[in-house]
Amino acid sequence: MSSAQLPSVGAMWSVTVPQMAFEYEPLLHTLLAIGAAHRSTMVPEEANKLRPAHHGYIDSSLQQHRSLTYKDTGPEVESVCINAILISLYTIFLRSEPSTGPYEPPILWLSVARGVRVILQSVYWTLVNSKSSLCSLFFAQPSIWNKDNKFSFHDVPAKPFQFLLQYRRDEEEWCQETTEAYSKSVGYLEMMFLAVSEEQPDFVVRRILNGFPPVVPSHFTQLASERRPRALVILAYLFAMVKISEDMWWLKGTPNREVYGIDSIVPIEWKWAMSWPLQLISASPGTRCYEIPLPAICSLPSPASTV
Repeated sequence: MSSAQLPSVGAMWSVTVPQMAFEYEPLLHTLLAIGAAHRSTMVPEEANKLRPAHHGYIDSSLQQHRSLTYKDTGPEVESVCINAILISLYTIFLRSEPSTGPYEPPILWLSVARGVRVILQSVYWTLVNSKSSLCSLFFAQPSIWNKDNKFSFHDVPAKPFQFLLQYRRDEEEWCQETTEAYSKSVGYLEMMFLAVSEEQPDFVVRRILNGFPPVVPSHFTQLASERRPRALVILAYLFAMVKISEDMWWLKGTPNREVYGIDSIVPIEWKWAMSWPLQLISASPGTRCYEIPLPAICSLPSPASTV
């Protein structure tokens, strides 16, 4: 679970959350779904038998899960927040499930994880002022989200991915929302690049991955759902950088699936940009992202050369 390596957060997940589940049935069903999903990854021969179980439990949880309002300060607030976080975790686990159909971008994960921010933002100070058990999770480092919607990754000194903003910019319709979504998403990638380059612990890198949908502008999800090549390539870079930290049951195999999947649907004029994430996920174990050369601006194909 997120930041469970920290003693206070570990106690929350292992003691407090199960107690909450007996008072809030949707949370209980989500925990049962996650338990079945976890076992399916640990005992692969049981995966087909367990799949209907965790799908059924999560469906039941979603049907009962209550939406919060800004005035909702009842006793179930903590349980609703925890349930939202765990449902988001389950949606990223689903990305590792086998599929026989064509690749689809992770829109469900982006949307559900973004929804966690909406819920937490509405009750943040209520929980902090009441010294909620969730505070240990809120204040866990790295603090990639806060209620003021400030983006610390703008202060990252290195800007290795700016070429993702510059390439074919004139050929795509840009409005203020689009500019903000792309620039902040690329800024987030650069913050993650710095964390991986500094060899931050694996749980920190995974926390940064899970923080992407809540932190970047919601319009990014719309761009990804439209299959804009720039948005898809940004996602490929995001998942490629977490490859080195994928050794967790809910993430194992997902970086490869996302990068190869995105590569299968991006247009040919963007294939050059996919070379870096493809190299990163196929590199020998322990390879850091800074060890793979990035594309240089001078090597970018011109629009005329692709006609």
